Amino acid sequence: MDRETYIVIGMSVFAFLFGLQVKKWLAKKKPVTQQVKINKSQRSKMAKQVQEEPTKKQTKHPKIKSFFLWLQVVVLFSIIIFMVPALSRDIMLAEGVYDQKLILRILIVAFAAYTLFVGANKIFKQKGKW
Repeated sequence: MDRETYIVIGMSVFAFLFGLQVKKWLAKKKPVTQQVKINKSQRSKMAKQVQEEPTKKQTKHPKIKSFFLWLQVVVLFSIIIFMVPALSRDIMLAEGVYDQKLILRILIVAFAAYTLFVGANKIFKQKGKW
């Protein structure tokens, strides 16, 4: 495969991960509800409702999410390992002339490094919960 193919693959991964971040950022957030005083007669009804509804912090498939988080970190690490030698070679040969390929490669490596850092941070936070 030639360089353009690698750049297209890198940009598609970049666009996918960027889309996921934008989706999280634009997701509707539920308004904070005010606490209401509860009478004794209402407590038993509310206790039954709480037992029936699962808590929001629990997820249906925590192992699947963990697997995809690890997969994301491994893929991003491999992208960085693959792109850094080519990026350093291009910077040395550029001699002050920065073309589109070099700028795109710099953006890909920078975004992959940022996303790798965020994913690794999530993994280390999850380790304490297990």
